[in-house]
Amino acid sequence: MSRFFKSMIVLLAIVAMATPVMAEDMLSLGGQMRVRGWYIDADQDSTKTWADQRLRIGGKLSIADGVSITFRTDITESNWGSNDSTYGSGRSGSTQQWDRAHLDIDLGSFSVRAGQQYLALGISGFDAQTNGITVKTKGNMPITAFFMLQDDNNTGSTLDDQNADGFYYGANLGHKGESYKANIFAAGQSKVSNSEEAVYVIGVDLNYDLSAFKIVAEAEFFTGDADADNDAFGTQFYVDGSMAASETMTFGGQLFYAAGDDEDTQYIILGNDFGGWDPINEAGSGLNNEQITPGSATALGTDARPYGFFGNNAGVIAGRLYGNFQLSEAFHLGASIAYLEPEDDSNVETESVVDATVGIKYQVMANTSVGAQLVYLDLSDNPDADSIVMGGLGLFVNF
Repeated sequence: MSRFFKSMIVLLAIVAMATPVMAEDMLSLGGQMRVRGWYIDADQDSTKTWADQRLRIGGKLSIADGVSITFRTDITESNWGSNDSTYGSGRSGSTQQWDRAHLDIDLGSFSVRAGQQYLALGISGFDAQTNGITVKTKGNMPITAFFMLQDDNNTGSTLDDQNADGFYYGANLGHKGESYKANIFAAGQSKVSNSEEAVYVIGVDLNYDLSAFKIVAEAEFFTGDADADNDAFGTQFYVDGSMAASETMTFGGQLFYAAGDDEDTQYIILGNDFGGWDPINEAGSGLNNEQITPGSATALGTDARPYGFFGNNAGVIAGRLYGNFQLSEAFHLGASIAYLEPEDDSNVETESVVDATVGIKYQVMANTSVGAQLVYLDLSDNPDADSIVMGGLGLFVNF
């Protein structure tokens, strides 16, 4: 064998051994596989049970110093038996979604993110996952500014017809101290729900962490045009105070308020609300915020966020008490009780709701846990049901 071919074999062997190391340095992966079962019973008259699953895989490619690409995909995300596929609902092409696909460039004093991304301002000010560009500055008072294109209506035959794109935009100014974080933000939503929509939000949020005692507070104000005939409105705030009684027990209380109006259109958040927020039924089980909501079985609002709990622009006045207990290294218990009533009952029949929730999470082995949750609602003057029982059971594997 010639010296040339020997040298080539040695070089190929070195590359083959080095490539996995290089790939491991460049690529980091993580995700979760979950399988869940659900139950809803309204007055023991209409019972619904179903199951779902999802495999989520996300990763980051570190291309160069200060340059990276992030991706995340959800595979087989569907209810069991939800289509006509002979070999499982997860074989449908629509059951794989690409949530994130964006690039990040760190330029020292500021960074740029471009592509399909997730962005939230406050807890219930702005929340969206879509395509866009975000610029962030660094320092003691960082600024975040963004523009997102939600709906490219580029289908007309003339230039005038092509100017009705739906988009989001906004900015956030933050400040962080030794024991607190604060933000003031503003955002706009234009021509997303309809061609005449132009709605704006301004809000503030505050997070105080005093070791054993914590306070989270937020307020938002919405205004603008919901459509050609209706104004947009929304005045809402939220306060959460909690205290760690010991290393294993935490108690807290929450207050919620959202103004109602029997004429205009209530907004409780701008964006497409990809992240969601369901504090009323939060119990640490990992099973709130998605499939089981009061609106699934009754004439209540279908929005899981408390500000839209009753629907029909009714707003809300609500209070909630909760406790979290770490009973062992592997076993967590959460429980809460909440009272909610509409701020304006002109367009709703439900007078009030009492919501009691209990949830557990048990780590059966490394990175593997089981969650269970039970929710009981007592409804006053609801036309569909006097009470609702909702439950969930899930198996989660994180990697």
